[in-house]
Amino acid sequence: MIIDIHAHLKRVEGVYQTQALLEDMDRHGIDMRVVSTLSGRSIQAANQAVSDFALEYPDRILACAYINAKLETAVEDTLHALALPNIRMLELNSFEDGYYPDSEAHVVEIFRLAQEKGLPIKVFSGIGAKAMPHQWETVAKRFPDLTIIYLHMGCFDYGYACVDIVARNANALIETSNQYEMQVLRKAFGHLDSSNIVSGSLYPERLTSNGLDVFNLFDLSQSQKEMIFAQNVMRLLKL
Repeated sequence: MIIDIHAHLKRVEGVYQTQALLEDMDRHGIDMRVVSTLSGRSIQAANQAVSDFALEYPDRILACAYINAKLETAVEDTLHALALPNIRMLELNSFEDGYYPDSEAHVVEIFRLAQEKGLPIKVFSGIGAKAMPHQWETVAKRFPDLTIIYLHMGCFDYGYACVDIVARNANALIETSNQYEMQVLRKAFGHLDSSNIVSGSLYPERLTSNGLDVFNLFDLSQSQKEMIFAQNVMRLLKL
């Protein structure tokens, strides 16, 4: 079984490309996919669209709400998302939205609300000075009961350090999409328990096949792959 924990729903000329996403899942043997979208008329409308998509395909799509913590409406948008019937996690991207995670006040309140609701948070980590995993760690330490998923393993700038952060924080997981540095991946597989690693594709920004094929380059056992591809997400989301 394969659960893709990180994919986006693309919007073209006002239309969300739901069928293209499902066809990509079929083509690559993905059973379930956690989906968010960064595009739409508004944050709330976009999250509603993702929620509706998951309601239409409950056995295949898991809804993730995207929140722009820089907006004045960030807390309102979070409360709206948490009130939707099937939102399974939240996603923040300080690189895309242009803020420092450890100094943006809304981040703390979003984390608090997510912890209160019992939902994990995915955070973009890597590239430049506004998405360093250390910045997210500073906030996450205040919320020990909240699971933090470091997307892309810190990308290329902070990959090694991101592995260390996950190793020293019991509430942290690391996600593999958009990470193709062999040395970083080797460190993650060698230093972290497989229960701390989840796999994603970053579809459609990246080829889904790349997110899957990278695992063939390492000598991982079948039980390790089962944990990374599905079991960890199933445990996290109580599937």
